[in-house]
Amino acid sequence: MDLDDATVKFYQIFNPGLMEEVQSVAENGKRFAYYTSADTAMQIIRNKELWFRNATVMNDFSEISYGLELIGAVFSGNEGENFRNAVESIFPGIIGEANELLSGWESDWRSETYIACVSAHDAKEDKSGRLSMWRAYGDTALIVKNTPMVAVTDLLAVYSLPVLYLSEQDLTQYLAKITQAIEMNAAHLSSLGRETVVTYIHRMLFRLAIATKHPGFEEEKEWRLYYRPSEGISPEMTKATLVINGTPQTVFKLRLANEPEHGLFGADIPSLLDRIIVGPTEYPYMSYKAFADVLEAAGVENAASKVILSDIPLRVST
Repeated sequence: MDLDDATVKFYQIFNPGLMEEVQSVAENGKRFAYYTSADTAMQIIRNKELWFRNATVMNDFSEISYGLELIGAVFSGNEGENFRNAVESIFPGIIGEANELLSGWESDWRSETYIACVSAHDAKEDKSGRLSMWRAYGDTALIVKNTPMVAVTDLLAVYSLPVLYLSEQDLTQYLAKITQAIEMNAAHLSSLGRETVVTYIHRMLFRLAIATKHPGFEEEKEWRLYYRPSEGISPEMTKATLVINGTPQTVFKLRLANEPEHGLFGADIPSLLDRIIVGPTEYPYMSYKAFADVLEAAGVENAASKVILSDIPLRVST
């Protein structure tokens, strides 16, 4: 992950811990799991595309709203006052400008953010998957390599972020770190100019809004891929209007390919896929055979060896 000095400094001040987490993924070869239904997994492989759905129809009904409400609660408290004082000491009146920008974008963040979610995958889960994810999201996990997640480019207009699992107290402590960093780097921020610092505050709030979830979801270890067509159109996205689970909705489909010149780094199925874990299911052998066949058709070498049957025993309800 190659970042310019200005971007590194921005992350260090306004997104503490983010850069280190992304670097850890790259350096340790961390993989990700996409838990879904067998049908959706088949479509991803056959059609070579990943769907991005609007945040308002995601499984967690509070997507984005939770982050925005948390921002309101914490930034109106004592630590919010400390933050305001820190930035106002650099550029008086800047908070008013940042608030005006936020009010203009808040509705758009809620309604025009399209998301695909993956989960950080541990090697110890290679044979089983994660039981809580099987229960919540489906019977199939596509385990993928990290190359597209850590690539730095604006060509695709699709970005990834690790989710923050924060309570009000957690965000208060997180904001305190940001405030301290602002105070320590006041001269640097002053040299950047007022407009740049307003933009930095805006970007900080955006991250908190779209990638913060209740700590009760922490075991998901989610990373969020997001696309915002209101801010930048991706030539690799195809817009479609579909009915999913009875709800008409707009979906954006990201083409999966290895075309660095278009911002797609190692995103073709043979390069991207590490393995498929078939979760607890009534007919495991048939699922195994079906996925082996579809992977072979997609050009994956040694396809059968890439399909793993979860060793978590199926519990049949009586």
